[in-house]
Amino acid sequence: MADGLTGLGRRSALALVSAGISGVATIATLLIVSWTLTRSDAGQFFVAASVFAIVQALSSFGAETALQYFVPTMSPSAARRMIGIVVGWSALAGTLLAAAVWWLAGPVGRLLSESDAGESNTASVIRVIALTLPFAGLYEITLGALQARDEVLVAMVLDRIIRPTVQIGGMIAAGLHFASARSVTLAWAVPHVLVVIVALGLLTRTHVERRRTPDEHVSQSMLWRYTAPRSIARTAQTLTQRLDVLILAAVYPLEESGIYGTVSRCMIAGVFVATALRQTIQPQLRRLVVGGDQDSVRGLFGLSTTWLVLVSWPVYIVMMTHAPLVLSVFGDGYERGAPALVILSVAMLFATSCGLVDVVLLMLGKSWLSTVNILIALALNIVLNLILAPAYGMVGSAIGWLAAILATNLLPLLQVQRHGLSPLGRPLATAILVASATIALPMALTRLMFGTGVAPFFGVFAIALVLYGVTLWKLRSRVALDQLMRDIRRSPKSPAVA
Repeated sequence: MADGLTGLGRRSALALVSAGISGVATIATLLIVSWTLTRSDAGQFFVAASVFAIVQALSSFGAETALQYFVPTMSPSAARRMIGIVVGWSALAGTLLAAAVWWLAGPVGRLLSESDAGESNTASVIRVIALTLPFAGLYEITLGALQARDEVLVAMVLDRIIRPTVQIGGMIAAGLHFASARSVTLAWAVPHVLVVIVALGLLTRTHVERRRTPDEHVSQSMLWRYTAPRSIARTAQTLTQRLDVLILAAVYPLEESGIYGTVSRCMIAGVFVATALRQTIQPQLRRLVVGGDQDSVRGLFGLSTTWLVLVSWPVYIVMMTHAPLVLSVFGDGYERGAPALVILSVAMLFATSCGLVDVVLLMLGKSWLSTVNILIALALNIVLNLILAPAYGMVGSAIGWLAAILATNLLPLLQVQRHGLSPLGRPLATAILVASATIALPMALTRLMFGTGVAPFFGVFAIALVLYGVTLWKLRSRVALDQLMRDIRRSPKSPAVA
């Protein structure tokens, strides 16, 4: 493996393990919500979670990306000052937005509910989430700061293991003892606050720089010039992912949002793999770009995309071919969301084959170009949702998101190709072919022959996984798994950067 890629395998393995844990935790969260709450209460929960995500995007300003862009090239003292500035502004923005959400809870409750009792319950759930909103943006900022200081493992443990574990424990207790949307929502949100407190404590430690990098003076104007497009992009990205839930809640009874929220979060469970890889490669990719190591940038892009496909495609293939069976585990009535899950799974198969293309574009310094791409995707999503959701419900919302996903991957893919960068190559082509032949084909035939029967599904899927693993082992050099294993076995020497 090229010197510029040393440590990628070890870190990617940790990322994939943490992503697996986080994905399982997400499914567990959905099961708790669907098993302990009515579909209407589940709708209230997903509305509150969507509000949290939107405020998180607004109050983080997308600055976690700016930290990962600037901090690796700065001295430790300058990096601490920058982190402190961003933390302060995020806390202020979060507090102001929390106050606004609290004030708007009543009108929103009236808009989304059909009865006085439903209005009161929805408003109270929104006010519960408002109590935690001052910490929403800080969650992204503090974890981004840890990653920028090359403490990727610490950030992963907090984000992918500790938070989900505490969430699940709290939500189970709340669901069993209270079985209300308010209590379950609070149990879901509080762990974010706890992680912020721990992360802030870790960031106050003196950080020892083990590898000198050129000091780079970054003024506040430079920071905010870079952050401005990321703030717009981050908000637009979140609206793309969450606005459909709110539109459905405004047009249909809340239980429709409860089902679609489960569908969309079920699909998002696979995105944790991409997020974990993003957290792993982003600081390293920035250093390679700054160093002008084009070959290593291209290699990092291709290998991360290959490993993303290898891990995520089996999940999305199962969701695509057996959507009714997957959703049936959440309870009666959730199978209604199967067509939407199929549409979103197809979209994610395409998205993962493009890799972390937006990360590459950002690390090339094209933050405004990335923002324009995301705004185009948001516009597509809003227009299609407003046109299709009232008539076709969840399917209309899924089509809107499908269009947005295509836009946010195709546009940056064409743009990075102008810099001679592409994930395409023999490793990626091999990974796609193996997943299609050993997983997609058997699962599609099983669905055609046996429908959604549980026994045929598990039997064929077990055989398909074994075939998938054996084939990948035989072709391990073609999909760079040999490089991954060699790097994992290599003694850790990767230095930290302030």
